[in-house]
Amino acid sequence: MKRSAMIAAAMLSLSSYGLLKDTDYLDARRNGAETKIVLKVVDDMGVVVSNATVNIFFGMNFRPNGHMATGETDETGIFTAIEKTCGDEIEISVAKSGYYPSKRKLCYATMGKERLVKGGRWMPYCDVQQMVLRKRRNPLETVRFWAFRYTKEVNSWIGFDIEKNDFVRPYGIGMVADFEVYIDWDGEWLPKYKGMAVEIRFVEPFSGYYKTPANTESSFIGPYTADPTASYAQNAKFSEQVRSDGEIDESHFNKSNCWVVRSRCNVDEKGKLISANYTVIHEITFACKKGGIAGFSITGFFNSTPNDTNLEPK
Repeated sequence: MKRSAMIAAAMLSLSSYGLLKDTDYLDARRNGAETKIVLKVVDDMGVVVSNATVNIFFGMNFRPNGHMATGETDETGIFTAIEKTCGDEIEISVAKSGYYPSKRKLCYATMGKERLVKGGRWMPYCDVQQMVLRKRRNPLETVRFWAFRYTKEVNSWIGFDIEKNDFVRPYGIGMVADFEVYIDWDGEWLPKYKGMAVEIRFVEPFSGYYKTPANTESSFIGPYTADPTASYAQNAKFSEQVRSDGEIDESHFNKSNCWVVRSRCNVDEKGKLISANYTVIHEITFACKKGGIAGFSITGFFNSTPNDTNLEPK
């Protein structure tokens, strides 16, 4: 560890230690302290949303103990709540007809980021939070997928059908290979497990994926539409490796982003793309079981209508 990093870590440790000795903080963790949350609700264009239903749960030493504040935003999109909390869990949920609901969790007592307590109040006392409600614009029926698909076919490329959410035949019920998967694993299970990796490749011309930020607080995570003019990558790899000290080096799917996927691409005799299907993927995971069985899973929505870029689900 570099000297500057060691100094920073030591200062952080001392700061946390000081908080843990503070009697006001300790009392707040045991019996709660007052906090004031000022919530402003806007839509995805930044316009204030009035009459949105707000529920704020103020945890008192974890659920189910706590206080619930309920109400609606005013004409300026503001809702204010004052309650006691032990600081370990505050959950804000916002909803309104015509919008996708959103949720946010706060923790005032995260190690290394603890808030101060003065005079029986969490600091800063007026906690201003802004949340976004995404509008329902043009939701459509899409194929939603989530489930692990297991196979003994490892260390070779096999196709995966997004619409069927399975490997292609004879390894599953899939009919069309939207992309190919390579599961790199030696078949060893605990305690001899050393790690595994998953590679994904798109082999059709014009097929691939691009990343876009995920709306992690909204029930509608992905983008409204796909961008046909974007640059689509064709390869990706995720892995985890068990080190000699037992720690794991990992490179998994980053859930702060979504993948927009283009597949089932049809090209004319001049090499021009004439049709394709679009998908949004929220998560890619992999796992293994005893007996040399590997699992692969994607989560998201598939639009079965060719050339329809809409990715907004009902």
